[in-house]
Amino acid sequence: MNSHPHVAPALPPITEVSAASQLQASCPIAAAVKARAKALKKWRKQERLHLFSGWCASLHALGFSF
Repeated sequence: MNSHPHVAPALPPITEVSAASQLQASCPIAAAVKARAKALKKWRKQERLHLFSGWCASLHALGFSF
């Protein structure tokens, strides 16, 4: 059976740029501050997980020592 060819609808052109990308492009200092905050947040999370793993290991060791 033959059917009509399907044509993808045309998407409207993107004319607006998000405020965050404009801020990063216009102010490298703000981008550096944001990157540093993200790195600190990631470091805090990794440190918290590291301490939690150590705490779990110590409880495991105490449990088997008795």
